[in-house]
Amino acid sequence: MTVNELLKLCLSAVSKGNGDKTILLSDDDEGNGFHEMFYGFTTIKDYFGGDATNLDFYGFPDGTTNDTHIILG
Repeated sequence: MTVNELLKLCLSAVSKGNGDKTILLSDDDEGNGFHEMFYGFTTIKDYFGGDATNLDFYGFPDGTTNDTHIILG
């Protein structure tokens, strides 16, 4: 999902009266648990303090870079 796709979903949720509800995120891709969103958007570079190397160690998908991905939640 891109930031623009998320924006469209957010605008739709707000128009349906859900703008003040707390956001929950899935703990995994199967929805086996949920947690509240902890923070907003963070670049990969900022998250790792400028050192965005060895991303596979942290479970990021192959091809993840600061130029192609952003962290939410």
